[in-house]
Amino acid sequence: MSDKEKEEEEKKAPKAEDAPKDEAKEKKAPDKEVESLKKELSDLKKAVDTIATERDDWKNKYYTAYADMSNLRKDVQKETAEFKRYAKQSVIEEFIPVLDSFDMALKNEPDDPTLKKYLEGFQMIHKKLLGTLTQLDVTIIDPQKGDEFDPHLMEAYSAIDGEEDNKVAETFLKGYRMHDHLLRAAGVVITKKKEEKVEKVEEKDSKTEEKKSESETKVESTTSEEAK
Repeated sequence: MSDKEKEEEEKKAPKAEDAPKDEAKEKKAPDKEVESLKKELSDLKKAVDTIATERDDWKNKYYTAYADMSNLRKDVQKETAEFKRYAKQSVIEEFIPVLDSFDMALKNEPDDPTLKKYLEGFQMIHKKLLGTLTQLDVTIIDPQKGDEFDPHLMEAYSAIDGEEDNKVAETFLKGYRMHDHLLRAAGVVITKKKEEKVEKVEEKDSKTEEKKSESETKVESTTSEEAK
């Protein structure tokens, strides 16, 4: 082997002093890759957290919107049902004076046979009207003599003497109620105990006598002072 060939082989062969430098380079390269991967992983975690937060926000907004729509639907259904329930109320209120006229006309029975036949016809019409009102969920309030006075369903127009307080003595206007809504209270006359009125009169008389005696005492004292 010639000297020139030996020199070329020596150049190709790795030198001992270059070996540690290559190992250092190999060690530094993996460290940089690990740090880069850690950074990418951290960025991915942040992105995932952001997406999860946005997902929860949209989910809450969806449930809120769904609940609002459900409540709105229920309110609309309720209002529609109430409207249907009471839409006929104004028409029924217009019939109440007509029913009052029937009640007044049917109170007295005529002696004339011809008028009696007409009365029977009116009674049939009146009965059909009341039946129609019942089908429309209208309740007729017709207190009977001796019933307890109910201020929620009746209106007392006057009072007469009686054995008990707050008893119905007479009904001169029937009341009408539709479902739980009072269209008109029944007009009644109620009773009051006689004793209460007597006590009030006696109390009034006693107060009058007291005032009278006081005035007489004042007059006497004034007269005596003038005499002095």
